[in-house]
Amino acid sequence: MLNFPNQNRSGLAYQICDNELVCNRYRLTHSKQYLAERFQAWDEIEDHPRYNIAPTQPVLTVRREDGKKSRKFTTMRWGLIPSWATDISIGNRPLNARSETVTTTPSFRDSILTKRCLIPADGFYEWRAMGGVKQPYCFEVGEFLI
Repeated sequence: MLNFPNQNRSGLAYQICDNELVCNRYRLTHSKQYLAERFQAWDEIEDHPRYNIAPTQPVLTVRREDGKKSRKFTTMRWGLIPSWATDISIGNRPLNARSETVTTTPSFRDSILTKRCLIPADGFYEWRAMGGVKQPYCFEVGEFLI
C-alpha cells in the first residue's frame, strides 16, 4: 500500500493516496536535448512534452546496444508479453513489476535478467477517491532531474 502523508489545515495527518495498485500514468516533459545529454543516448525521438502516458501507449526507453557501451533511445509499447504467452492481448495485463517479486513472478523473472531498459519520467500520478470522483495527484522529481 502506498501512503503519502500530508497534513490538513488543522495539522492532522491524512493520506493522499491509499492505493494498492502501482502507478499507471506518468509524464515526461523534458526536451530532447536534455534527455540526450542526461542519458548520453542518441537516436531520433519526439521533442514534445507528454503529460499523460498510459499503459499500452508507446513510451520512450533508453537501452544499451547489444555488445556495446553506447546507449540509444527506442520506443516500446508499455506492457509485457511473456515469452510463454500464446495471445498477445496478455500484454495488456502485466503493466508494472513490483521490485519485491520481479525475480519470482513468472511473467517478469526471465526478462529482468536479460531485457532491461530505463524509462525516463519526471512525474507520476496517483489518484485519491473523493466521493464518486477520483482526484489525480502528480508527484514530481526536482527541477532538472529525471
